[in-house]
Amino acid sequence: MPPFPPSVNNLFLNVSRGGRVKTAKYRAWEKDADVKKPAGIVQLKGDVVAIYTFGRPDNRRRDVANLEKAIGDTLTRWGVLKDDCQIIDIRLLWGEVLPGSAKVELREAD
Repeated sequence: MPPFPPSVNNLFLNVSRGGRVKTAKYRAWEKDADVKKPAGIVQLKGDVVAIYTFGRPDNRRRDVANLEKAIGDTLTRWGVLKDDCQIIDIRLLWGEVLPGSAKVELREAD
């Protein structure tokens, strides 16, 4: 289970010489996620169905759709997915997991 991700609004910075770089907050989150990387990862080869469940960390209004990007990229970095474009069906929800946590369920599409 990866830690609660930063919002897509906090992942990258535009740099003056052109291009984008990861923010310090995103790099720290990736490091934390890598520490919690599950053992026995298997790469999914075909199309994937993903369900991401997030525990609200507080009562602030948040857009659940802004939380997907960091996790999708991490699944690719870990080798679970060859590319996050394999996700053809995705569900993002606030749900019954610990506040400030994330749960990821993946399966190969039928």
